[in-house]
Parts: sequence; C-alpha cells; structure tokens
Amino acid sequence: MDDALKMARAKSVQTFRDEPLDLEAKIIRAIQKVGPKNVSLLSRLTGAHAETIRYKVKKQFGRLGFKIHADVDYRKLGLFLHWGTLQFTQRYAESARGIFTSLNEAGYLTYYGKVVPQGRYVALFALPTNVTEEYRGFLNELKKVGVLIDFSFEEVLVSRHNLMNPRYFNFQSGKWEVDWSKVKLEDARPLEREERRAPAEVDLFDLLLIKELQIDALQHIVGIARKLKVHQKTLEYHYRTHVQKQKLIPTYYVRWMRNIEKTLAHSVMVTRLTFKGLTTNEFLKAQSAISKIPFLWAEDLLKDGTYLATLCIPVQETLTTFDYLSTQVPGLDERVQVGLVDQGDASLFTIPYNMFEKGWKFDAERLKSSLLRTIKISK
Repeated sequence: MDDALKMARAKSVQTFRDEPLDLEAKIIRAIQKVGPKNVSLLSRLTGAHAETIRYKVKKQFGRLGFKIHADVDYRKLGLFLHWGTLQFTQRYAESARGIFTSLNEAGYLTYYGKVVPQGRYVALFALPTNVTEEYRGFLNELKKVGVLIDFSFEEVLVSRHNLMNPRYFNFQSGKWEVDWSKVKLEDARPLEREERRAPAEVDLFDLLLIKELQIDALQHIVGIARKLKVHQKTLEYHYRTHVQKQKLIPTYYVRWMRNIEKTLAHSVMVTRLTFKGLTTNEFLKAQSAISKIPFLWAEDLLKDGTYLATLCIPVQETLTTFDYLSTQVPGLDERVQVGLVDQGDASLFTIPYNMFEKGWKFDAERLKSSLLRTIKISK
C-alpha cells in the first residue's frame, strides 16, 4: 500500500471518529459500512475498545430492539426486483397467506404485506433476467381463473435500503427523540439510477451463506456451517473468495424493530407512501425530503415512474413525521397515497436460494399448477 493510500485511509478513520455522535451511534454507523464481524476494524473506526463494542453489539443493541442484516446486491446475483400489487377476490382472500407461501417456495417472492385501509397486498419479487412478461402473464392467469380481481406488476429501476440515522435515537432512554428542525438541515440522499452490470459468479454455497446473513448478520461462519451441515472450511472459502471479494453484500443495515416492549412507546407503524404522476421536479423534491427521515427503511423507483417509500415510524412520532412531510412536500394531493402495513399479515423472506439449480430456474406453468392445487386443497 503506498503512502498516499495510507494517509487517505487514516484521514477517513479519523474523520469517522470525530463525528459528533454518541458512541452507540458511531458503532451503528460503522457496522452499516463494514459489517458487525470485524471488531478490530470497528474499534479503529470508532475509537472504542474491542470489548466495549462486543458488549454493545451482542447485548445492549439487542435489548434496545436493534437487529443487523446483510443488504444484498440482487443484481449481482442475477436477480431483478419487481413490485406487485394484488387484490384478491372474496373467495380467495382467506387463502392469501397460503398463496404467498407457495409464491415464496416456487415463485421468487421475497416479501408481502397487506396494506390498510385499502385492503390490497403488495408483494416484492426477485426475478431472473428476461422473465418479467412471463411472470406478468402468470399473474394475469390468476386473474382469469378468479383468484385476483386486479393486479399491477412493475420492474424496479432503483432500489435502496436506507441506512438508519442513529443521530436521533436516545440510547439511554431507548426511544427516538427527533428534532425535526435539524432533520430539515440534513443532507439529502439522491436516489441515483444504478448502472447495469454483469452478474457475479455464484453457487449454492454462496446463496446459503447470504441467506443466513440476511436473517442475522451476527452469525459466525462456524455456526452457519453447523446449521447447514457443511464443512466450515468450505463456507469460509466461499465467504472470502465469493461473497466478500465480489461484494455481494455491499452494506449492512441496522434496524430498530417493533414491540421490543409491550408498550405503546415502543411500537411502530410500518408506513408505505406511494407517489404517482409526479413531474421530475416534484419527484426530486419529495425524494429529497423523504431521504432525510431518520426511520426511512427503503425507497424504490419503478419503471412506470411510481416512487415508493417505506418507513418504520415510532408511534409517538407519527404526527410529527406527517407534519414534516406536509410542510416539505406540499400540494401533492391525490398523487400521494398513504397506507399502513398490517404487521400481522406480512412476511419478509430471504433470497430465493431454493430456486437455484446451477442457475436460476423459472417455470410459469409449473408454478400455476402448483399454486392452483394448493388453493384447491385448502378450500
């Protein structure tokens, strides 16, 4: 390593350590950049002792309701995200959970949730390349046979899991304490279109590793190997030479989860904002304001121009959040729709590793037949 690179890295570390944040916030910021496993690197980035970091990551953060997950580069895996909106007929509404289970097992579904008060379901699919129209045809068949009243299905042009801004979380009280006047002064994070890139070389071992780190990034390779009944050295090789070297996990995200205590103060509202028909300037203004919200979870820009934002809003911050939005992005009227995700009728899945057989496989007719058999059995 030459002297210039050493100096640049040293300066970067020092700048990170000099941020005016609580130690816990600095650790979370560092984890989101480099992951939770390299404690010595986290120590250098934050200036905290290694034992302090181990305690906070393994004990304190868990008690406060934080979880750490791997953020996967789907495009490098050869998968492309698509959002669907599904409205079931009355006959099949009660079968929705079973239908989504089948779609996860054989149809590349990675998430679904019921949005109220509208009553429709939103679903996220991670599909192999060049199957968008075939999948849309499959959904249209479900409409023809009376499973769906209607649906929409659009490819995601840009998707981003937003990194939590821990500046506004009080680690002593365990609550969010947001100063919205300071939020307005935060730097916006533009949602930039990603360049198309060739998929990486992956195999089933890589996907199984990624799947486990999506579930819980604090897992060690030894434990994952034991769980998967795979030799430890095999997984260590794949993690080092495939997952890390190809940057299949570019970042990690730290999430404050719901109901860490059974009190209203520790509950959240998973909120979905849908913007349609915006001009370019309106989109830029809305996205700029939303990107500053401390508990923004994800943003998506769809091929048809729809902009989606998912927020995990602490109950006590609900009114202040919407007041912030109404002042920062006024006059959108019916072009923005607000829905709440019914957390009892929603599920998040990992990458569709079970669909990989020396490459991604998709058979729409087989999926349709399997799904219709499932529905028939359940009725």
